[in-house]
Amino acid sequence: MKSISSITAVCMIILLLSSCGKRNFYADADDPGLSILSSYGFNIASVYINKVPYVNPYKKGIIGGIVNYAPTLRKTQTNSLLDTLSLTWPISKNDNSTGYNSSYQNISLLIPVPKSFSLNDFIALSGKRFPANANAIAVNSFFNPPNPGTSNLYFINISLDTTALSFSGLFDGKIGDSIVISKGRFDFKIDKNTINF
Repeated sequence: MKSISSITAVCMIILLLSSCGKRNFYADADDPGLSILSSYGFNIASVYINKVPYVNPYKKGIIGGIVNYAPTLRKTQTNSLLDTLSLTWPISKNDNSTGYNSSYQNISLLIPVPKSFSLNDFIALSGKRFPANANAIAVNSFFNPPNPGTSNLYFINISLDTTALSFSGLFDGKIGDSIVISKGRFDFKIDKNTINF
């Protein structure tokens, strides 16, 4: 009887785990196709690119549920006086698909930072609104290499706990005369061990 109870308990745990996870996309009534602005570590980002809504895609978890694709946050060393902090995530048209369904692969916010820039410096950006066009933005497509434009960026909240870095914000930008990026918002939570600075 004990073995049947144990097997039943294990099956129940697997069933519960396989149903865990959700998209964490909460539609914004004022901006169709975009998720609301949040600061809960939902790992969701949405934006209009030429008035078309895009969102970071999701995948099915190994044991079920849904996992939003997370961003990468890294500092790239350059030969100039400043390095580049890049926040990059995959994007897809917001049509409920689970993969890439457009010519765009990802979007990157590119911030010039001092060579000595550290994780503590990033956390200190919480509440910072960068001057207009102080940073760059790039959209990588299947057909063209990324060609950075200018962006506006506001980090609403950045916090660190023992295992993860959470950050949320707003952005927009323009790349040349053909790509307008508007009403962007992100709410991410990433493992602090994936950060290289």
